[in-house]
Amino acid sequence: ASIDDVDIINTVDDKVQELMQTLSSTSNSKSQISLFFTETKSRKAWFSKSEEEVCWEEWTVHVQSKAGAQTEKERVERHSSAVDQCKRVIFSAIQEIDKHKDHIPLIATSQANPFPYHITVAPASGLWSSMIKRAILPGIS
Repeated sequence: ASIDDVDIINTVDDKVQELMQTLSSTSNSKSQISLFFTETKSRKAWFSKSEEEVCWEEWTVHVQSKAGAQTEKERVERHSSAVDQCKRVIFSAIQEIDKHKDHIPLIATSQANPFPYHITVAPASGLWSSMIKRAILPGIS
């Protein structure tokens, strides 16, 4: 099975490039890319109604860059290989979720995409506060 949704492919491409830029800023750096699947739930209060996104599945890939590329050609080859590996892992996660649907929440909306997803990239320094803020506040990249 392959992923044929152009929006998903483009989002993964953009986020993997963001990850590579984060890692290329320093040698021997660590970062991570996370894939969150959420559902939108209605919350009722006394005089209002609001919606919140609740995460029902998360996949996190930890990545570490290594110094040592001696030539420009080696650096380009390593970069290309790292990009391909990250994309393969993320697409594999999406395909696994598609294969095993027994844990997916019931669809409670008529939206085209009933389960929004977010892909976040942690800063190379690994600051969790920034990662958590981006995960909690949808739309922040």
